[in-house]
Amino acid sequence: MIKKLSYRSPKKGISEQYNISINQSIIKDMGITSNDRTVNMEYNKETNTIIIKKE
Repeated sequence: MIKKLSYRSPKKGISEQYNISINQSIIKDMGITSNDRTVNMEYNKETNTIIIKKE
């Protein structure tokens, strides 16, 4: 699945932000709910990958 990051430029000294949308079906499969949204995000510099795991 190829996604494009959205970008928000800095305003009034606040740093720039990048975001990505994740399909709702993936969120449901991971067991993420509106009350339990804690995830662990890991970045592997060697393989240039981001891994998101449900806590």
